[in-house]
Order: sequence, then C-alpha cells, then structure tokens
Amino acid sequence: MTQAVSNEPSVFDRKVVSSPLYVLRGAAFLLKHPVLWKFAAAPLLIGAVLLGICCYLAFSYLTALIGRFMGDQTHWVVIYYILAVILGLFLLIVSCFVFTLVATTIAAPFNDLISEKTEQLITGKVTETPFSLLRLIRDSARGIGHSVVVLGIYLGLLLLALALWLIPVVGGAVHMTATVLLSAFFLAYEYLGCPMDRRRFSFKEKMRFMRSRLKPCIGFGLGNVVVASVPVLNFLLIPAAVVGGTLLFMDFESALGRSGAKVEGCEPATAVDSM
Repeated sequence: MTQAVSNEPSVFDRKVVSSPLYVLRGAAFLLKHPVLWKFAAAPLLIGAVLLGICCYLAFSYLTALIGRFMGDQTHWVVIYYILAVILGLFLLIVSCFVFTLVATTIAAPFNDLISEKTEQLITGKVTETPFSLLRLIRDSARGIGHSVVVLGIYLGLLLLALALWLIPVVGGAVHMTATVLLSAFFLAYEYLGCPMDRRRFSFKEKMRFMRSRLKPCIGFGLGNVVVASVPVLNFLLIPAAVVGGTLLFMDFESALGRSGAKVEGCEPATAVDSM
C-alpha cells in the first residue's frame, strides 16, 4: 500500500546547501570501503568505454562536417579552428550528460549492488529476503525500464529546449540554464533511483518523491552535473554518484523518521545483523 509523503519543508530545506556535495561524500565513502571496489569496477569500465566512443565520434565527425562547409580556402583556416573548438566543447559537455545517463542505464544491475552494499555498511543490517531469481529479474527489469523511459524523456526535452535559442539576445543563456537544470533533475533521479527500486517504488512514486524534495534533489543533481562536465572525472562519476544518492536517500528517510512521517512506497523490512 502506498504510504503518505510528508511535504514538511523544514525536513528538507537544510539539505539544499549540502546536497551538491553528496557526490563527493559518495567518492570518499568508496575510498574508505574497499569492499565496494569490485562492484564499482563494472560501471567504471562501461563508463570508460562509452566515454571513449562518444569523444571519438564527436571530434571525428565534427571536423569533417566543418571542413565540408569551409572548403579548402586558406582564409577560412582561423574560423575553422575557432568553430571546431567552440562546437567541440559544446558537444563534449552535452555528450558527457547523455553518456552518463546511458552508461548508468546499462550499468543498472551493478549500480544496484553498490547501493545495496552501501546501505548494509551504513546500517550494519541486511534484509532478510529469500533469494528469488524471478524477483531479481523483475526488479532489474523494472529499474532498467524506468531508466530507459527517463532517458527518452530527457532526450526529448533537450530537443524541445533548442527552441529557446529563438528568444532574442538571451536565448543562448536561457537554453544553457534549462539544459543544466534538466540534466540535474534526471541525474538526481538516476542516482536516487537505486534505493527507490529496492523499495519497489513505481515510476509515479519516484517522481512524486523527487517533486516533494525538489530543491535538495536539484542540488544533488547539480553536483553531479559539475563532475559530469569535467573530462576524465566524468567516467568516475557513476559509482560515486550511486553511493552519494544512497546516502542522500537514507538521510531523507532518517529525517522523515525523526519527524514521524513515512517515505512513500517504503515498507518496513525485516532485518538481521550482518555477519
């Protein structure tokens, strides 16, 4: 049964300032707990491969495209390189966001393991749930399905946001702001999604959870956007962000527990001390 969500502002407002730092907290938590490294290896490898492919395709086709329009005339050389640098940086930033979401979707089963082990390390407890292959397949399929839907929505909104360039003078700035906020929201959704998937949140419940905590969720997403925008660091983002999202979600649960409220979609789990 769906449980009520507390929208009490005081519970979450103090997280607005600290939430962007949760990706760094996640990285620090990973470094302190080597037991998580083997689970983080697969997302890192997937991220590295996809990042390499994105960069190769972006720069290979970009230079060819600009060269086709410029021709071989010498006086176009300076303009050619200026455009190559500007468009290259733009494509690099956009591809970093898209690559991060795609890599996160592909690495979903490994991310869930990282999140689950993180929660166990923090609580010292494991959920006493009998193993079921059917349940594992169903839960994994639900999480990946949600991620695919979110990726489609994100890409669709990015295309629609291009219309903002039509606004005179400020169109570019408005478009960039919209792109950053969209990326922040959807990155936050992805990395808060692991603990929500384990609690069997529906897609609507996830979105409701995010909307009721919009400011700290956007703050957490902005922290991920900053890291995702930095070459090399961005492929290290996924495991750190998964851990950071798990830490933030557990802090949400802890805050709601102290306030006497309940987190929507969560059902009490029977737990035993980990061996």
